[in-house]
Amino acid sequence: MLYLYFSLSSPFLFLALWEDDKCLVSIQKENARQHSENFLTHLQQILVKTNHNLREIKEIYFTSTPGGQTGIRVALTFLAALQILNPKVKLYHINTLLLQAGTENCLSLLTIDNRGSKYHVAVYQNKKCLLETQIVLQEYLAKIVKNFSDFSLKKDCQKIDFLKNFQELKSDFVLLKKIEEINY
Repeated sequence: MLYLYFSLSSPFLFLALWEDDKCLVSIQKENARQHSENFLTHLQQILVKTNHNLREIKEIYFTSTPGGQTGIRVALTFLAALQILNPKVKLYHINTLLLQAGTENCLSLLTIDNRGSKYHVAVYQNKKCLLETQIVLQEYLAKIVKNFSDFSLKKDCQKIDFLKNFQELKSDFVLLKKIEEINY
């Protein structure tokens, strides 16, 4: 069975194509503000390289929210179009902050603005959410960091192994019945 993993909800582009239990190819690269330009190009390259096509993909695992608006729109547009081409494809999504946290105890952050003064933040302990996703200003973030001083800080998916985290969290992805379930 053919699976596609992808993430466009951070400054990174991540794509991986799996067949059964084997990763055929993966791409992880910094891609800030270029998801609309690069996603389909890299997806096509992966499919050509592995001699597969979109109709063969049975399941897709992707990061949904929170994240950059353009990346989320590109992802949802692609998925809606793919469902027309391949109506039997199953779509699974996961919170971007949980994917970033993986199985670690950490504060998971995504920067919202260019000044670095607003963040999406959540706190996880071994995949369990201790502080639900919320938007905070930098001043309030300092209080959260102080309250969870024993936890590491992960920000903007820097130094994250997307492939490892997708695999470790595969059972935590949620099946989508309709694209409209993603509220962004």
